[in-house]
Amino acid sequence: MTKIQQDPVLGYIVDLIKDAIADAKVEQKSETVAIIKDGNDSIQIEQTTEGSNISIHITDKKEILYSEDLLEPLQDIHESVKSDAKLKAALQKATIIVNGLSIETEFIFQAVKDSFDTLSTSYEFVKIIEKRTNGLTVAFKFGDHKFQLDVINNPEAVKVTAEFGSSLDAKISKTIGTDVAKVESALNKLFKDSDL
Repeated sequence: MTKIQQDPVLGYIVDLIKDAIADAKVEQKSETVAIIKDGNDSIQIEQTTEGSNISIHITDKKEILYSEDLLEPLQDIHESVKSDAKLKAALQKATIIVNGLSIETEFIFQAVKDSFDTLSTSYEFVKIIEKRTNGLTVAFKFGDHKFQLDVINNPEAVKVTAEFGSSLDAKISKTIGTDVAKVESALNKLFKDSDL
């Protein structure tokens, strides 16, 4: 059986993940799809190309990448390339999407949860309602009061907005609104080097 020739970007990412997971095996499905098998679990990695833009879509239902602490190495994967300038540039431009979110957006989402936990023990993350590559909508509770957060990771700034039901007490919605503004400011300082 002949080996399928895959793009160097896909191959490099597959190798990084495979090497980090003990006893993992790679199955090349096509020129654009590879499966990494770890026992009964698997991670699917698919490359899509639109013009000169490369996206790597990783489906990791068992969240193996999280347990192996591979998100940061994947986000900065281009920094590990030493001798191939073309591959390094391609990896730097590539968008890596894990379970529907870009890696930076996943980090922002974790920071949103941590920020609300830090502000008050009254905040409770409920669930993710919708994922988009660079944004998501999540349900939170403040005590018994439910609200939704929309988090958008724009290239220049992170935008966080809250939506409340019309029956929410004005004092509570003001408290949540103030906290949302604090979280948005902190995220922009952390991820965008700005005070928006």
